[in-house]
Amino acid sequence: MIDGERTAAAARRRVAAVLFDMDGTLLDSEPAYYASDRDFLAGYGIDYTEELNASFTGRGAYEMMRALERMYPDSPIRALSLEERIRMKDEAYARYAPSRVKAFPAVEAFARELSRRGVGLAIASGSSPEVIELMIRGNGLDGLFAVRVSSAEVPRGKPEPDVFLEAARRLGVEPGSCLVLEDSRYGVAAARAAGMSCIALPVAGSRAMEEFGSADIVVEGGAVAFDPEAALRAFDWERRA
Repeated sequence: MIDGERTAAAARRRVAAVLFDMDGTLLDSEPAYYASDRDFLAGYGIDYTEELNASFTGRGAYEMMRALERMYPDSPIRALSLEERIRMKDEAYARYAPSRVKAFPAVEAFARELSRRGVGLAIASGSSPEVIELMIRGNGLDGLFAVRVSSAEVPRGKPEPDVFLEAARRLGVEPGSCLVLEDSRYGVAAARAAGMSCIALPVAGSRAMEEFGSADIVVEGGAVAFDPEAALRAFDWERRA
């Protein structure tokens, strides 16, 4: 469901493009990411707990690895370059995820209807370009998302707006005409910093209204509770030429 008060506030805004966060928003991938990261990091003496994982939700892989280096100064992972750590992290996920990660049906249906209407679509994710490609193709979504931007391709990851601004640039639309779907507070902050509208799909266990109050619409219950028809009614949609 969608919070009615916030839906009314967002209504009639014109949207030319929708930017989707990938993990936890479009794809039900967070459990697989946590399991693969936990196993990979355990080999370097890092106890990657659920609480620690939650603190990184919505942050890019590079930001996560830099933070872990500071938190575990004695870990042998410090002997690896940042690029090596990201490559090994991605390889662990690629072994684990393909058979386990699927799109959230309602969010995928929303994207497909927007595509049918001629609305611009993009992925704007903290995952690496290689993982974005693997998961979008693996779920048969590559025809929907010609534009895919990773935080690794811009100077700053979320909560800075860079990844969303780059997605808008590649789509050829103004930031103010974009709508973002996000599941993390960092992503919502990035969307707002970019001057974009935002639908928040809070992750399980988050304090939805406290952490996501700046979003135009908050869907309590996250992607599994998302109603694409309600979201379609909440905005005016601009078909791209």
